[in-house]
Amino acid sequence: MSKIACAITLGLLSTVAQAAPFRVVVDAGHGGSNTGAPGLNAGAFEKRVTLAVARLLAEELRRRGFEVVMTRERDAFLTLRERVRRANAALPDCFISLHANASGDRARRGVETFVLARDAAEVEARRAATRERDDVQAMLAELRLLDAHRASAQLARAVQAELVALSGAVDRGVRQAGYDVLAGVAAPAVLVEMGFLDHPIEGAALETAATQHRIASALAAGIAEFANDVRSPQKLVMSAPDATRRPTP
Repeated sequence: MSKIACAITLGLLSTVAQAAPFRVVVDAGHGGSNTGAPGLNAGAFEKRVTLAVARLLAEELRRRGFEVVMTRERDAFLTLRERVRRANAALPDCFISLHANASGDRARRGVETFVLARDAAEVEARRAATRERDDVQAMLAELRLLDAHRASAQLARAVQAELVALSGAVDRGVRQAGYDVLAGVAAPAVLVEMGFLDHPIEGAALETAATQHRIASALAAGIAEFANDVRSPQKLVMSAPDATRRPTP
């Protein structure tokens, strides 16, 4: 089967999948003994901020009509491999991993969103292809992961734009990196650095419920925009919690 035929098959499978609710895996970074970056205040750790925002994001997404799976719902340690395993087991439409930054000099601030670096994405796609038993399935697996990588950039741009607009944070842009938690996910996947926990102003704000709610709302808005875009022309109207789903005229 040619690559064109495989791409058509993949497109048909994607169209069928549009009938199902949009499913998001929310990954609260760190946890348990892996505290992540420390804040300036005693007891302030990245793992607590990520879990708090993840819970709020899950709640907001569910209000908007999304299905949500969380990789962790309590203060527990998870390996990166286990996070990826849980994400793929959920068969998500997208994956978002939440983190807080630290700079060492305590002067940097702002938000940034990462996608898997292109070379790493291509390696993962080839690796997925080698696990299949025949050439057709191998080609489909490779195309599926490469398509997910392209969609990841779209998701990242939507999330970053909403995060900057609604939180007023410094825009550090969309970037690429070889993060392991992104490498194994077979869906559009991004990692969001929600701010610098060790910055005297931004770090203190990240610990407050008000800022966490703003971040969660912004992330949900970005995901909703992405969901509507990838499901066009049969858009699902998810921009508001009480929106009624209907086909685009």
